[in-house]
Amino acid sequence: MSWLSGLRDLFRTIDGPLQVEQKRGAAIEDLKARVGRLESGEQVPVADAKAAASAAASAVAAQHIGELARRLGVMEEQLRSRRSPGHRRRLTED
Repeated sequence: MSWLSGLRDLFRTIDGPLQVEQKRGAAIEDLKARVGRLESGEQVPVADAKAAASAAASAVAAQHIGELARRLGVMEEQLRSRRSPGHRRRLTED
């Protein structure tokens, strides 16, 4: 009978850490699942943020391009007015 109680004690000694490891394994799996849900949930806001940043950058670029086009138009008009025949006469008269 003493060998049976020794075997039972050995089982308890082994079973305790095994249960702890099983609980740790379950907790780790739960954490992995939670991280997976968080990552998949964050993909949508991250994609939305990237799209918003891209749209803002495009709007800023379009605004600057529009301003550049306007300025180039003004410069072209000034150049055309300087090339007009009346302008050449004034330059030669001075």
